[in-house]
Amino acid sequence: MSGIYRVTRRDFLQTLGVGTGALVFGLSVTPSLSAAEEAEPGLLQKLTKGFPVKDVPFVFIKVNGDIVIISHRSEMGQGIRSSLAAVLADDLEADWGRVSLRQADADGEKYAIKFPFEVPKDTTLPFPYDRIHDQKTAYLIPPDGSQFTDSSRSMAAYYQPMRIFGTAVRLVMIRSAAQKWGVDEKECRAEKHQVFGPGGRSIDYRWLLLRAAKVTPPTYDEIQEAIEKRGPDQWRYIGRGKEKMPSYDALEMVLGKTVFGADVNVPGMLTAMIERCPVANGALASYDPAPALAIPGVRAVLPMFPVGTRGGGVGMAFTPHAGVAVLAVNTWAALQGRRALRPTITWDYGPHGTYDSDVYRKELEESTSNPGRSVRSYKGGDVDSTFSLAGATSTLDAKYYVPHLAQAPMEPPVAVALFQNGHMEVWAPTQSPDVTQISVGCVALGIECAINDEACNERARKAATVHVTMLGGGFGRKSKPDYIVEAAMLAKENPGIPIRVQWTREDDIKFSYYNAVSSQYLKAALGADGRPTALLQRSAFTSFFGTIFPNAQTPGTSDAVLAAAKKLRFDFVGSGEYPYGSGIERAQGLEDMPFDVPRIRLENCPAENHIRVGWMRSVANVYHAFGIGSFANEMAIAAKRDAKDYLIELIGRDRILPLRDEEVSQYRNNELPMAVIEVPVEGGKVKQLVPGYPPETARLRTVVEAVAKQSGWDEKVRQYKGTRRGLGIAAHRSFLSYVAIVVDVSLSEKNELTINEVFGTIHCGLAVNRDRVMAQMEGGIVYGLSYALLGEITVKEGKVVQNNFDDYPILRINQTPKITINIIDSLEPPTGVGEPPTPAVAPALANAIVAAGGPRIREMPFRKHIVVL
Repeated sequence: MSGIYRVTRRDFLQTLGVGTGALVFGLSVTPSLSAAEEAEPGLLQKLTKGFPVKDVPFVFIKVNGDIVIISHRSEMGQGIRSSLAAVLADDLEADWGRVSLRQADADGEKYAIKFPFEVPKDTTLPFPYDRIHDQKTAYLIPPDGSQFTDSSRSMAAYYQPMRIFGTAVRLVMIRSAAQKWGVDEKECRAEKHQVFGPGGRSIDYRWLLLRAAKVTPPTYDEIQEAIEKRGPDQWRYIGRGKEKMPSYDALEMVLGKTVFGADVNVPGMLTAMIERCPVANGALASYDPAPALAIPGVRAVLPMFPVGTRGGGVGMAFTPHAGVAVLAVNTWAALQGRRALRPTITWDYGPHGTYDSDVYRKELEESTSNPGRSVRSYKGGDVDSTFSLAGATSTLDAKYYVPHLAQAPMEPPVAVALFQNGHMEVWAPTQSPDVTQISVGCVALGIECAINDEACNERARKAATVHVTMLGGGFGRKSKPDYIVEAAMLAKENPGIPIRVQWTREDDIKFSYYNAVSSQYLKAALGADGRPTALLQRSAFTSFFGTIFPNAQTPGTSDAVLAAAKKLRFDFVGSGEYPYGSGIERAQGLEDMPFDVPRIRLENCPAENHIRVGWMRSVANVYHAFGIGSFANEMAIAAKRDAKDYLIELIGRDRILPLRDEEVSQYRNNELPMAVIEVPVEGGKVKQLVPGYPPETARLRTVVEAVAKQSGWDEKVRQYKGTRRGLGIAAHRSFLSYVAIVVDVSLSEKNELTINEVFGTIHCGLAVNRDRVMAQMEGGIVYGLSYALLGEITVKEGKVVQNNFDDYPILRINQTPKITINIIDSLEPPTGVGEPPTPAVAPALANAIVAAGGPRIREMPFRKHIVVL
């Protein structure tokens, strides 16, 4: 850590051209600067945007002492901009009324977090830090993930760094005041933008700026000691302590002033709409631009790739689909031109033109009928032989199916790009600004990129500037920047003209990166007491990384590229050679299956990709939780036991899952460590660097017991017995957090479903922003109900059948039940909250339907088996 940049009074006055007098700067003075000014961070930029705090990339301080906090993660309604800023402001002891936020452009290197002290060169770091420790630079958060707002990692990854940075600046202010007054800094304290000292002294931060540049910065140990001394009773914002956790964006949202992607308006801009090949990896065969060019306002008709060139799809990462773009002076003209163009286009559908999702379902079920690759096994005995042992009074098996699902954020994809003077400038609602930079450089600008070549990545970053707007929802869809690459490709063909690519809702449904289609097979041997003595789970799913990395079926891929892709996939995502799942996906509800069963085998079975697959809220946990959460209930029914009591017994004794000691070579714990990382330093001492986030059964059982009490489980089970009303329960760990759900439903004699109430309990460590945790739980439960009841993407002849919300419906207000949320109080390190609420919803609902006298549903959407009013 270091002090604050210094500006002399002479520099100040000379630059402004004044001799004497006072200046008062407004809180919202953030004018646009020219490219030259941005490149040369001189006094003008510092006066308008604030003076950067050296080595603290998130803080600028204005001349009047007001604090500007940089939001480097994307805001899409989850409240992360306010939450992370409030953590930093809390330890900085800033007055929130004097805090403003500014969204960061893409700059992965700037917002990465290096180790705060030197790590000895011979130190062996545990996963995931082992793969990035190059004896020169070691990162707590590496550049390739510093701005990637996905996987519910923002608070888990940045909570401690934000506290360190805020505390460092506060200590500098205290030290500056103490030196000014000639007193011991231990006699001083900071509170709400002021330092207070002995004898009633006080001074505002603004008057300490010049002196702060000269003080000796605090050491890492001093910062850590100060953090430990400042306990929860002193927190101003964290956990909604003395004052309510602030929301920086709420007012502008309510007033309609928030700038989303479609609100960006660059002078001279043309709007493009694209007719895309409906099949992955297809190519444009022919088209006639004349009908579109005849529409008033249409300025150009351009192919995205040359005729005959295959576009994006399986194995092509974020390369867009082949297509033809209509550029016009406004959205309406572009839309009309696209409609006129459509009948003239012919496509070469390519290798995936025969893909049929109904046929493929049978292939997946056949895959799970045979042994796959074992991903985890207890060494307590052979599972297969146990199924036939005399001690097993019965066996039970079941298959579960989850179709492809679309994220369907309320704001369809949109992006604006401008190419001039050899540089690309982009404005977009994106969850992955750093990935967008590289994708734009490599795909749109043609920078020659080798897989995992950091030198070419750096060239791509320098070639593109990415401005991040507010997102109207993301759910993982906007972590894939294909729509931004489209805008950049068209801008490259039209230098000096801003190009806005606007997707329609139909585009969003038909050209998503869909959540994986999955088949699960589970089998258990039940002992005389009804408890399982052996458990088998086989999981087949289409991997996201089958879309990202090329395989032998990817058109136009060389042997060298295939070899490099295979190695990178092994290094980066934990093996899982195509067509098997990656280590990342296997760790989401399969490898970490928590039940205490003497003999267990978990397997991953092959599944080929035929359409683009990507992240969706809770990802592989969607289908793994549905399978195991439903099967736990089926075992309880077979054992004639109460579902809640049986689930608690399955979870068993308090323990940390010893995944490394079993047959999991490298468990992907949401890319955060399972055990505390302690690093040796001089003098034979060690320093704790990162807390551990191990999969543990104590927290899982805690949320089950809490949600049962919260819902009045025992009393209601007795009350509902023999009626068409019932409760269902399920629990799941995902993205380091633990959630249990109870669903209360009623069924009419015609199997018409009414969801009376949903109860949810979450253990997410410290709930930094309790209001946002509540909102994420409520939203996640609605999202889970939506895809469980209604969600299904089907494919015929390689083309997605669904088109809009009429045939890909989402939950409506009248279908949404009362939702009651409970947050487990904890001071443990915070974990994720965006994705964890959804996985347990579908199995809890399926279990409730059975309890109410309805059918056992083993496939989504449930509307195929019950009536959703």
